[in-house]
Amino acid sequence: MIKQLIFLFFLCITTSAHAQTEFQIPQLVVEYDSAVIYRNLKLIPIKRFEPATDSLYNTSVTISLKSGMANGSVKLKERGDYMIENINVLLIENKSGKDLIIKSGEIVMGGRQDRVFARDTVLAAGKEHLVPVFCIEESRWSEKEKKFIYRGTTGSGLQAIIDTAHNQTKVWDEIRRLLKQNNQTASSSYATLLKNKKIADTSNYYSRYFLQELRRKDSSIVGIIASTGNKILGADVFISTSLFYQTLPGLLEKYGTEAILTGAAAATNHNKEAAYANEMLQSETQPAFLAKKGKRFFYKGVLIQVTGFSIVH
Repeated sequence: MIKQLIFLFFLCITTSAHAQTEFQIPQLVVEYDSAVIYRNLKLIPIKRFEPATDSLYNTSVTISLKSGMANGSVKLKERGDYMIENINVLLIENKSGKDLIIKSGEIVMGGRQDRVFARDTVLAAGKEHLVPVFCIEESRWSEKEKKFIYRGTTGSGLQAIIDTAHNQTKVWDEIRRLLKQNNQTASSSYATLLKNKKIADTSNYYSRYFLQELRRKDSSIVGIIASTGNKILGADVFISTSLFYQTLPGLLEKYGTEAILTGAAAATNHNKEAAYANEMLQSETQPAFLAKKGKRFFYKGVLIQVTGFSIVH
């Protein structure tokens, strides 16, 4: 029995270490020559020429929050009536028959306040779960609960604050700054800011353009590095091409929104992106980078995504 436990222990260590190397150079190659630029946003593809050997993750066994809310298999509601006790959690019922994946930065409008999810979460089917959220609508707390609707994802700047600060006040501070910067101070809601016609239309132009361009590329893309002007907006790398393209619309919204709200004309050289990629993806520097500037996302013990946060130079 002891020998079996020792074997399983070393097997877990070996599997974990191998999965980690699949998110590092040289298994990954950053294709600077294939950079795609549109207005304020630049995306540089990251490719994996050898498929990840760990095939435990299958996109068919999970469902996204957007899809689950759209087909009615995932329902959200407030936990109760009292603001102080319940502002930072929502009750989620998952009747989809699949594991529900929620990503930090995803927005839902309604309830007693608009909310944003506070961390990456996997919720089992057939259960109710309490999930941590932040309020993104400072001035409203309705007596009557409205139906929640899915509203997309935050810009990468606000998401980085959500992922690193874990503080409601700092989330509100950033939203106030963005509302003021974009002349939208009539409302305290971040979701309302994104609904502004000019911002929403521009975001759609960005998403359509990059979806079209990236789908023209070859099938080995597993991630992107995003930047605007003099600023790195972040990076996301996945275990497989299928998971990357499944997640791509949300990524484009995250990075496109940030480019619209805080961006500048994209730079034509890639020096900053190269320095960022090397720090994030080299084996020697990746652990320290992720400890301060990024995160890992696991599904049933398998590393399926590595994310780098927004960096201002």
